[in-house]
Amino acid sequence: MTEGELRNLSFSHRAARLVMAGVATGAFEALADTPRTAEEVAAACGLARRGARALLEALAALGVIERCNGAFVATPAAKRVLTEKGERSRRHTVLHDLWHTGLWTRLEESLASGAELPDRSRDAFFARPDVLARFFPNLAHAMAETSRDDACELAGALELPPRARVLDLGGGLGNFAAAIAAKHPDAEIELFDLPPVIAEAVRGLDPRVEACAGDFLRDALDPTARGFDRVLLSRVLMGLDDVRAVELLRRVHAVLRPRGVVDVLELRRGEGAAGRVAALLDVDMLLLTGGAVRGAEELRALLAAAGLRPGAERPLGRLLLRIEATP
Repeated sequence: MTEGELRNLSFSHRAARLVMAGVATGAFEALADTPRTAEEVAAACGLARRGARALLEALAALGVIERCNGAFVATPAAKRVLTEKGERSRRHTVLHDLWHTGLWTRLEESLASGAELPDRSRDAFFARPDVLARFFPNLAHAMAETSRDDACELAGALELPPRARVLDLGGGLGNFAAAIAAKHPDAEIELFDLPPVIAEAVRGLDPRVEACAGDFLRDALDPTARGFDRVLLSRVLMGLDDVRAVELLRRVHAVLRPRGVVDVLELRRGEGAAGRVAALLDVDMLLLTGGAVRGAEELRALLAAAGLRPGAERPLGRLLLRIEATP
């Protein structure tokens, strides 16, 4: 890395925070289709005129929005990615990152302790009831935004027996469940996640998918005791420390049929863009949950500790690692 690149990197948190503010205030929505002046954006978004002008001038300097005859308008990329109805929207992901910014200011505490931050009562976002009420539904949307392509790729690669029972555990809004249902129409698919997430999921869930609400570390995963041919864990283990991860895998093992398979999908450690994303989100897990983005050998060790036999690992999509395991 050059000196100039290093300087830009250390300065870049300002740019990220401005994009988050544009999403949180609704500025990108206001500029999605019609050029507006700073005064018009201030009125539409409930901002002070001075605040709106500072935000828009900075976003224009970054190239995220464009100037247009004394007004401002979102670039095509910003409209696609940063607005609610953009065809590649990552708006919920940006909000999720925004709500973590207060915790990142305390990063040194977690680096010193090696554990998640214990007290969030005075955090700028986690102390707000409105954010807490939206946190898990928004997280589910964020996960859906980042798993669209991976869900289709996995569904196409799965080999299921006739009339298979499949459990998408911690599956959020059901991207993977819906993709599997579309590819394997005779399969019986269940989606299991926290109650606020399932309440959000059922609004647009594929009717072929059955939604079940609960805590996967406490509640029954298979009340019918019929067993599952396939259990999918997509980016679930990274949110758990080793003890809870093994506990969950043992619970999954208990509901597998004799020839069942567990599919573990996690971010891919290593070099390149995928490794960079994994390393950065590993710090997120340290701060937030005490979990970790683990490498392949660490994941294999967790599976083995739960009595499962891990098979070969392979890449999935741009960022994920896939490991299949059997009883």
